[in-house]
Amino acid sequence: MVMVSLGLGAPAVAADAVPMDRVYQGSIRLPDFSGRDRAYANYRTRITNEMRSGPNFAGHYAIVEIGCGTSCRFAFVADVATGQVFGFPYGGENYYSLQLNYSVKSNHVSMKWIEGDDCLHNSLEWTGSDFKAGSPTIMGPSEVCG
Repeated sequence: MVMVSLGLGAPAVAADAVPMDRVYQGSIRLPDFSGRDRAYANYRTRITNEMRSGPNFAGHYAIVEIGCGTSCRFAFVADVATGQVFGFPYGGENYYSLQLNYSVKSNHVSMKWIEGDDCLHNSLEWTGSDFKAGSPTIMGPSEVCG
């Protein structure tokens, strides 16, 4: 897996058309910010720049992380084969110091964040349109998230 940290077209392809053991190599299709993906238009530059770098998650997706202040971040998931953008279910001030760990050859995201005095961890599974989450667990004191 690749630890991702935030240092501050092609014909449509079904989500199951590119197995996890293969990485999409086709043309990058960008979002339709005036139509289907209008809700994400305020972040068009960050999303399109990350998508142009190619997939970094689950075979043909790009996870796009965006900072929102000190130790604050949120993310989107963009399909580089179809251009469709999806929201990421965690982020913002409620997930202080959020760190995401993911790979282009896996549909799982491991995440940790600080809540109060604790460092929490959770695992997510991408279904092709949203995430299924496990139950958060306490890893230890907040310093563990360091």
